[in-house]
Amino acid sequence: MRLLDGVKVVDFSKWLPGQYCGMLLGDYGADIIKVEDLAGDSTRRFFPEKEPGMSYWHLMLNRNKRDISLDIKTAGGREVLQKLLAEADVFLEGFRPGYLARYGLDYETIHKLNPRLIYCSITGFGQKSHKPAHDLNVIGLAGLNSLDGTGNACVSEIQVSALGSSLNALSAISMALFARERTGQGQYLDVNLYATALSLQATGISSLWGCQETGTQPFGRIAHYYNIYQTKDGRYLTVGTIEPKFWQRFCSLIDCPELAPRQYDFAHEQELIDKITAAIAAKTLAEWLELIGGEEFCVTPVCSLEEALATELTAQEKMLQTVDSDLGAIRYMGSPVRFSEAQWEIRRRAPRLGEHNAAILQELGYSQEAIAQLEREGAILEVK
Repeated sequence: MRLLDGVKVVDFSKWLPGQYCGMLLGDYGADIIKVEDLAGDSTRRFFPEKEPGMSYWHLMLNRNKRDISLDIKTAGGREVLQKLLAEADVFLEGFRPGYLARYGLDYETIHKLNPRLIYCSITGFGQKSHKPAHDLNVIGLAGLNSLDGTGNACVSEIQVSALGSSLNALSAISMALFARERTGQGQYLDVNLYATALSLQATGISSLWGCQETGTQPFGRIAHYYNIYQTKDGRYLTVGTIEPKFWQRFCSLIDCPELAPRQYDFAHEQELIDKITAAIAAKTLAEWLELIGGEEFCVTPVCSLEEALATELTAQEKMLQTVDSDLGAIRYMGSPVRFSEAQWEIRRRAPRLGEHNAAILQELGYSQEAIAQLEREGAILEVK
């Protein structure tokens, strides 16, 4: 069973937020038609590439999608996209506010053409700002770079606002499709990275407001019992001993039983951190893991990405899949969500630029001669 069989999505996104959202919809059966301009998405050429124009980024995020390449600046290109949207269930776009309106592809115009369409826009800062930005800019503006409370800005390997916006878009589209079942009407969805980045800090913001009202000092996320400590061999242990029983077991593990009654002794925070730092630095990571054994109490190693992919935890989730294709074997990271009556699947590799032009146009009723005319006009990419 495919959960989204029969749902047609036009994915006109060029960057991670829309690409990842479209990928998830496609994994569960939606027919994803990826629309690109004649040059193709820049992410096709991100390092490294499996072949020119087929980066590993593209292979992962644009799987299960068909591809049409067209120029909406031409009358023929606009007509093709309008015909696609006339019979689509979802339109996913990631352009700056107002750009698509120049070409008669804004929500108000398309809604008249297809009142049932779910039109989802993903931007940096919403529909009132034309400011360009990527995840690093957004999380900086939203206060997410300094979560450790030290003021040291960082560049995360995870594009937090981008992927968070993908998931917000996915949930919004799902809710809008559900609402359409009752009302028969589509609607406009406005998702932006900045609002997402703020919303992800709900607990930190609530704590900040509470401290402002009570006149107390913000606590932050780091404490002596919730921190990362370096081992003798330069590796790291994460210590998340929030519960008193775990904290007490941790104090016993590091042979510092005198610290057990001082879990909430925040007046001497640095002293406690220094004692724990010295204790952890006395043994290698392997020695600590041997001491911990199979015991469960929220003290775990910091793994490299390669180590994480090789763990039993990853294996038991069955999220890694290798699929043979005309490009050779391609490795995929799958969906983290499990349904009792359905499963994600890889039905097709990510498309080459304009790979499905002819098939998609024929489905829209274009004849071979009409397709050839669009190619001559430069409205669509001529695929050799």
